Amino acid sequence: MSGGSGAPQQGGMLSGLVGERLRFVREKMGLSQRELARRAQVTNGTLSNIEQGRVSPSVASLEKILTAIPMSMQEFFSEDLEVSPSIYRREHFVHIHKNDTDYFIMPLSEGQQSGAYLASQSYSPGARVSSEWMVHDGIIAGMVVAGTLELILEGVEYLLHEGDGFNFSLRRAHSFRNSSSEHVCRVVSVSFPE
Repeated sequence: MSGGSGAPQQGGMLSGLVGERLRFVREKMGLSQRELARRAQVTNGTLSNIEQGRVSPSVASLEKILTAIPMSMQEFFSEDLEVSPSIYRREHFVHIHKNDTDYFIMPLSEGQQSGAYLASQSYSPGARVSSEWMVHDGIIAGMVVAGTLELILEGVEYLLHEGDGFNFSLRRAHSFRNSSSEHVCRVVSVSFPE
């Protein structure tokens, strides 16, 4: 850590330590400043100032930022700071309900690319979802974990059973349908930028 020629501001040493640790953790988790600021509901400027040691965050502010990583205060100030895998509880997933289908979506923050997601989808009997409302950039890959799924990809129909998978560009016209009138179809998928 480099020092200046003038006297440090009150709390300057602590601010620098907190800022350096926070930047290390954020980068290790593959998060941009903007993404962490969004998750923690603070401004990008505030986060930047903390990381650069210009301001010392209050305990409440730091807890709010760490919760968005997620990481405990004890882990953050540990002498042998190690970044453990991100843990997402079910209530932290983005939940979307559309066309009798439930999506539980988790961002993949460890990677260097933003825009990668893991999702669990539950299609009610007879549910159909077309590509019109979905993101059109990227690749999707998935596996049927329960039931059967009808995939229509550019007009060609495929019937996928439990254990079967798929992988294609989201730019291709597609739709998913649970053709069963009795059973829910469950799919786990991942999408990432091309």
